[in-house]
Amino acid sequence: MTSNPLENLARTGQLKPEPPVETELSGLFLSGQRRLADAERESLSLESRFDLAYNAAHALALTALRLQVADQPYMLPQRTACFRIELSRIA
Repeated sequence: MTSNPLENLARTGQLKPEPPVETELSGLFLSGQRRLADAERESLSLESRFDLAYNAAHALALTALRLQVADQPYMLPQRTACFRIELSRIA
């Protein structure tokens, strides 16, 4: 029998199950879209454009992960996201 590390952490109270919330997902997605659009503005410095594109990729990837979780995502008490995903569901 294989033990699931995330479920073990949830049992000890270090993580708590938390399903995605639609407002969270839509907010992350819109943030990613806006940052990506701003990253295309040539009037900004390359550093700013890179920062915007990087943060857009992070927001969009986080949205995708929250949508693709196998069961439920787990959240640390400090609201740092931890995900258990199945690669076969993403591919």
